[in-house]
Amino acid sequence: MNPLSRLGAAFLREHPAAAAQVLEDFPAESVAKFLAAADPVTAEHAIEYFTPGFSASFLAALEPAVAARIFSRLLPDFQVMLLRQLDPDRRESLLDELQPGQAAAMRRLLPYPEGTSGAIMEAPLARVPEEVTVRNALKRVKRIRRGMKFYVYVVNAKGQLVGVLTLHELLNAPPAGSVGAVMHRHVASLSPAEPLQAVFSSPYWLDFHALPVSDEDNVLLGVIRQKGLRRLQEHALQADAVSGGLETFIAVGELFSVTAGQLLDLLIETGSALLRRDTRG
Repeated sequence: MNPLSRLGAAFLREHPAAAAQVLEDFPAESVAKFLAAADPVTAEHAIEYFTPGFSASFLAALEPAVAARIFSRLLPDFQVMLLRQLDPDRRESLLDELQPGQAAAMRRLLPYPEGTSGAIMEAPLARVPEEVTVRNALKRVKRIRRGMKFYVYVVNAKGQLVGVLTLHELLNAPPAGSVGAVMHRHVASLSPAEPLQAVFSSPYWLDFHALPVSDEDNVLLGVIRQKGLRRLQEHALQADAVSGGLETFIAVGELFSVTAGQLLDLLIETGSALLRRDTRG
């Protein structure tokens, strides 16, 4: 990769909000071709700042295998948001390309309506049966590659939420003892039908940075993190977050009609100008 190409890729990584805003001025098919040529990390940085509708159009324009590779790197709450924007055929094509466990987790989250805690909860979380030993519980938690692991949730044979403890508490518990003997039995949880306004205002956030979601039978479904809620707020405010660099990008997008191949040159040129301005400042 030549130095200018490296600069363009670096600008996309370091200024994803500005890059995403100008990219949305172009057809999703062109943007898909442009970002598909980049590495998945660069594409991930850009897509997270697209509006959900454009993100879905971008994914739909990609080959399913490429879309799945980028999609799998996104945070679970954003993944569900995107899946809800896709038409059923595109959604299934994407899910079919994911690892079976991840696809199953996504399908469990989709039935919950927009504007509820069920729609934004994450399925990947640390859960262990109450009868296992602390030693074996730690082995299970270590095998979890993605998702929240600070809180370890304890379930019974029916999958019902019966306890919780922190990973620190689990690490310091007697290895041969059962998880059920050291867990906290009182667990604050949310209903999947809880309106988002009620979720945001829950007093439990004063004590916890994540809350489990369980159904009417107390079956553990997922978890909502404070940072996930902050992410929703950031997306809501994104349209108003226009910086000096972003204004430059918008001006370029309005004045010129470019192909996806030419867009990189514009990004590099604008990025260089911003870097020179920052150096003088």
